[in-house]
This record gives sequence, structure tokens and C-alpha cells, in this order.
Amino acid sequence: MLAAILFISLVSCYKTDPAPDNTDSHKPPFEIWMGLKTGATGNWANLDWKIVLPSKDYFNQLPSERFLNFSRDQTGGTWGTFTMNGNAGTFTNQYETIQVKKVSETKLEKVGYTNHLYKCSPVDGVKLSGKYNTILNWSTIANYPYGPNDPQPMIEFTATGTFNDMGIFVTNFSMPYQDPQRAPGSGTYEIKDFTLTLNYSGGRKVTKAFTGVFDEKVTATSELVFIGGNPFYNH
Repeated sequence: MLAAILFISLVSCYKTDPAPDNTDSHKPPFEIWMGLKTGATGNWANLDWKIVLPSKDYFNQLPSERFLNFSRDQTGGTWGTFTMNGNAGTFTNQYETIQVKKVSETKLEKVGYTNHLYKCSPVDGVKLSGKYNTILNWSTIANYPYGPNDPQPMIEFTATGTFNDMGIFVTNFSMPYQDPQRAPGSGTYEIKDFTLTLNYSGGRKVTKAFTGVFDEKVTATSELVFIGGNPFYNH
């Protein structure tokens, strides 16, 4: 009896802690802040991007591809520092000093300007449903230049995780298969860490930065998403 009590006591002393909550285990190790540059109202080709690391280092460009391994080693733009003191903050690098005021957890006002920066909503696990095209109002314009089955700057996603790339990377639609690495194709996709991964059935793999619009949540039928920093319209 004494031995049994001693055994139970020892087990209680060495009882392991509960397993940690891994709900946020796939949370991206950076924040993406998106806004329109001064004077660029409604112009999605003139966006202001700020990629902020937990260290508060920030990068002033949106890498079109390398988000899954994004780090301080990223090149192609300029690194700086983002500081916040209460509701006041500053983005500073060798070319710019931008003062901001916190409006909400997902919105920063650029002091002295009408433009704002918005913290992009997480997109992990999103499944899209629809045809996304680089041409605005592509489904309703009278002079749309492509037939239903022609190679064109469009990609179709399904909620089951498949895609049909009709030519979103093609540069010359008169010879859409000239470059096998940019040619149309189909396969499966996944979205994680603000990265869209396209796994083509022939073995090709393409990764592109992926976000929604500002701080709006991306849903299966979002009308506008950004792939590689470029706007794609679902209509």
C-alpha cells in the first residue's frame, strides 16, 4: 500500500505540462503594410509596401516571389527601421522618413498626407473560387481580346485546391508555350505566409507573393487579390 502511494506521488511530481497551443504556429514571421503612394488614388500600379519583421526592421518593397524564406537578407529594395511610441510611429531608411499615427490595429495614418497604410490580413489556408484576370472588368467589356479557351492573363482557382493557369506569366500570347517556365498549365495550389504556391502537374513549382486589398479579409470569392504585387480581378 505504501509503495503504491509513493508511486502515485512520484508520478504527480513529474507530470508533464500540457502541450503548448500551436494555433498560431503558422503565423507569418513578418507583417505586410500596404497603401497607395501619394497622388495614386485608385492606381493599383503605384502601391506603397512595408514589410516589417519582429525586430522592427522593415523592407520598402514587396518581393514578388521569395516570401516563404523572407529575411533581413532580402535584396532589391531598401531596409530601414520602424519605431512606435504609443500611437506615434516612424518608418526611417536612408531615403525616407515617414511619420505615422495609429488609427487602429490594422490602420496607420501618414502624418501630413491623406494616404494610409493598412496591415494585410492573414491568408493562410485560403481557398479561392473563380477566374482571376489582370484586366479590369474582363468579363463584361465588349472588346475583350481573348476567346474562352485562348491563352490569356487569367488563372482559375477552385475551392478544392486546384488551378488552371491560362497564361498569367506569358509575355507573348502569340507564342504562349515558347518559354516552358512561363507557359500555361494546371495543378494544385496552397496559400501560406502571404505566398501562393502553384504546383503544376508537370513538376514545375512557382511561388508568388499573395495578399488581399489593404486590411480586408480574403474570402473564396474576393473580387480583387494581388499576386506578385499585381492586381487580379475576379468577375
